[in-house]
Amino acid sequence: MNIENKKVLVFVAHQDDETIGCGGTIAKWSNQGAKIHVCFMTDGATGYEQGSGLKSDITSVRMREATHACHILGVKEVSTLGLPCQEIKNDKETFHKVIQKIRQFQPNVVITHSDICKHRDHRVTSNIVKESCWKCSENILEDLGEPHVVDLILQCEILDPFENPDFIVDITKEYITKCEAMLLYISQRGVIPGIEQYLNGISLVRGYSSGPNRRAEAFKRLGNLPYKL
Repeated sequence: MNIENKKVLVFVAHQDDETIGCGGTIAKWSNQGAKIHVCFMTDGATGYEQGSGLKSDITSVRMREATHACHILGVKEVSTLGLPCQEIKNDKETFHKVIQKIRQFQPNVVITHSDICKHRDHRVTSNIVKESCWKCSENILEDLGEPHVVDLILQCEILDPFENPDFIVDITKEYITKCEAMLLYISQRGVIPGIEQYLNGISLVRGYSSGPNRRAEAFKRLGNLPYKL
C-alpha cells in the first residue's frame, strides 16, 4: 500500500490502544511519509490500578503518556474527545463530534477498534466511527465541515485476536519502536500486566504470514461501502 503523503486518522477509545493495536503500523507509515493523527474517544479516567494513588490524576497522566508515546511513533497530532471512560454513548452528540473530527482532518485511511471486542468502549467506538465515515461523505450537516470521503476503514486488534484478518502490515523493523512507546505507559502496567508478552506473541503469529522470523500487525476491513480497487 502506497501510504506516502496520505492522511491516517486513528480513532481509539483509550490512551494506549493506539500502541497496542497499531503502533508498529503507525511508526512504519509515518516513516513512509504519512501524516497521522491519533484521537482518543475517552478521558481514560477508569484506567488506574487499585492502590496506585493515581485516581485523582489519571486523566492528565494518561494523556501525558499518550502524547510521549505517540511522539515516538511519529504521530503528528494527538487529541481527545474527553468522553467519560466506560460511558461512551452512541448518541447524536458523539456521532456529530466524530463526523466533525473526520471532516476536519480529511483522512484517506481511518483505523479504529474491532466491532467484536469484549470492551464496551471499543465496540461502541467501532460502530460510531464506521457510521461516521459513511455519513461524513454526505452533503449535509454543514456546521460540521465540508463533506469528505474516507477511502478505507480498518479495524485493529487489541486483546481480542481476529479469526481471519484481511490485511497484515510487516512491522519487523518497527517492533522495537512499538515496544519503546508501550514502555511509556507506566500507569497501565498494573492494569494490563504481561502486555509485553502478548505483544511479542501476537506480532510473531501475525508475522508468520509474511515468513519466518517476521513480525506484523493484523487488520480487518470495516464498513458497508465497497472498496475502490
